Amino acid sequence: MRRAYSILVSAGLAPFLILGACLVLALSPGLVPGELAGLVRYGPFILALLGGAIGWWFNRGRAVFVMILLLVCYWLLVGNGGGFSADGLAFLRIATLYLIPVNLLVLGFTKERGVLNPRGIARMLVLGLQLFVMLMLAGKADVGAALYQVLNYRLIDTGSFMADMPQPALILSILSVGILLALHRPLETSFAAAIIAIAVATVMGPGFIKFGYLAATGVVLAGLAQEAWRMAFVDDLTGLPGRRALGHALAELGSQYAIAMLDVDHFKKFNDTYGHDVGDIVLRKVSRELARVGGGGKAFRYGGEEFTVVFAGRSAEKAHEPLEALRKRIAATRITPPDKNKTVSVTISVGLSERDEDVDDPWAVLKQADEKLYAAKQAGRNRVAV
Repeated sequence: MRRAYSILVSAGLAPFLILGACLVLALSPGLVPGELAGLVRYGPFILALLGGAIGWWFNRGRAVFVMILLLVCYWLLVGNGGGFSADGLAFLRIATLYLIPVNLLVLGFTKERGVLNPRGIARMLVLGLQLFVMLMLAGKADVGAALYQVLNYRLIDTGSFMADMPQPALILSILSVGILLALHRPLETSFAAAIIAIAVATVMGPGFIKFGYLAATGVVLAGLAQEAWRMAFVDDLTGLPGRRALGHALAELGSQYAIAMLDVDHFKKFNDTYGHDVGDIVLRKVSRELARVGGGGKAFRYGGEEFTVVFAGRSAEKAHEPLEALRKRIAATRITPPDKNKTVSVTISVGLSERDEDVDDPWAVLKQADEKLYAAKQAGRNRVAV
């Protein structure tokens, strides 16, 4: 429950705050000074270009793809439509309501491939092909009119309510949002929020489209910022905060705290016997237990098979009990290596130290905890040394 709440706040709070702010502006136009009206209209272009540039810098090809998609779709909605008939423009505008959720849903299940590499370029070519086909079909008035009727299919008669939102597109958007939110990742959550923003703006009417795309590009930009933060501070293998995050946490400690250093016993031998893939399974298993260590402790991956747990506002005496419970849970765990007919156990050794009058520098306390970890190893492993 605690982890789910953390994910909700970290991955979903910023995008939905931006979405809510844009909705308030849409419902209260008087809040936007006349001098800034043009900024609202052209804001989606600015945010899309900014997000695309940042995505390019961080080699986040999916974010670049989404920003280009949103930029082109918004241009199709607010452009003057030169060269297209009224039927062709109507088709283009309704086609974007299908194009966006489908592409964002697919991107939610694809791995990051970067930008300037064969797979990243192939992804851009796929987007270009979709847009080219749309524009080509819109250029033929009779074809555009026929496709508009197909895409604007109504399952039930709602009168003027949601007249601008095709019901199949609404159902597709709802399904895409639910699936993307279930992935519990910042960038995918921002994709879901972007779909919501565009769907809500479409339902509310043409006057709200610019606010919908302003919110959509804004939330994807926020998701990209959270993705960049995750790259810098979160360990990919274990999902725990990394050493950089540990440095920030140590700098924020007060006058009382305890620090534990721990590692997996005989990890090198385990890797040599069963392979690095199984070693990664062990590290992930240990990390899952560390994430719920309790006692107010926060776990970090220090490096390799070593981890750090920081207990802010706790003494070593109070930190000892949750660490001992952690050690017992991990010792009771059995892991079955692939292609093996036996299970193996995993144990950890822990060294624990606290701040006192003689040693008040967090890094010095951490060094003491590391010395206690060595003592636990020397005493036979699978124990907590205080």
